[in-house]
Formats: sequence, structure tokens, C-alpha cells
Amino acid sequence: MLNKIMVAIDGSPLSFQALDFAMGLGKACGSRLLVLHVSVPFDASQLPQYKMEKLEDDVYERILNKATAKAKLTTEEMGHAEAGAIKTAKKKAAASGYEMIEFKEVVDREPAKAIVQQSVLQAADALIVGSSGLGLLSAALLGSVSNSVIANSRCPVIVVR
Repeated sequence: MLNKIMVAIDGSPLSFQALDFAMGLGKACGSRLLVLHVSVPFDASQLPQYKMEKLEDDVYERILNKATAKAKLTTEEMGHAEAGAIKTAKKKAAASGYEMIEFKEVVDREPAKAIVQQSVLQAADALIVGSSGLGLLSAALLGSVSNSVIANSRCPVIVVR
């Protein structure tokens, strides 16, 4: 029934908890897992030349430790976490031994819309998101990404808290 599970990450500790949950569920169901990261540019003019910065191992370790401890990230760590979300997810997947996994990065100004679109394009049977992420200001002004995903998704959504 759950042939393909998609999990959306943004680099926040809670998104990596969602990834852990997705890998556990995926292992139990024998599912393929798609890890999606939606990068939001500061300015729409940055879309064509958007580049990820390198996430150093010591920064990765701090972010991972805070994810495990459910601690908040500093502003600097948030920037590094968002930029290195896929790298961190790949390390977590390798450490867990999860093999039926793929990673996808998209750039869009509307993360919730991109997540829902990708879940349809990728034929996801379920979608997993964290209840909150790095975008605290945008959540306050525009509404929560997870709430928008729940409202617009065509497949079941699991929200990790």
C-alpha cells in the first residue's frame, strides 16, 4: 500500500525527525523513500543562479545533535541547515542503512505548493512533514507550510511533532 513515501525536509531538527520517522515507516512497509528539499530563494531573481553552500562536518554534527536533543538552532545554524539539508539527509540515510531512497532538490518561492506538486508528480502514496521548520517568520505571515500541505495534498499526510 505504501510503495513510495515522500518526506519534505528544510534542514530543521524537526524535519530530520520527520526523516527518521519516514525511514522507520519505510523499512516496516518495504517502501521506496523520496526525500524532498524545497529551497526558497531570498529573491525571485536568484532562482536561476541559486547554489547550495558546502556544509562542514562540524556544523553537520551540531545540527544533528540538536535534532536529536530537540533543541533550537541559532540563526547561523539555520542558514547552514537549510543549505546543507540534502547532505545531512544523505548522511542520516547512510548511517541508518536505508537503501531504497532517493533525494530531490527543487527551488520555489512557495514550499507548500512545491511539496504538493512533487507528491503528485512522484506518485507518492504518503507524505511526511514536520509540524514546523526554519521559516518561523513566513509561517507567522503566510500560514504554516505543514497546514497548507495538509489542506492541499491528494495523498495522506503524516505530521511529525
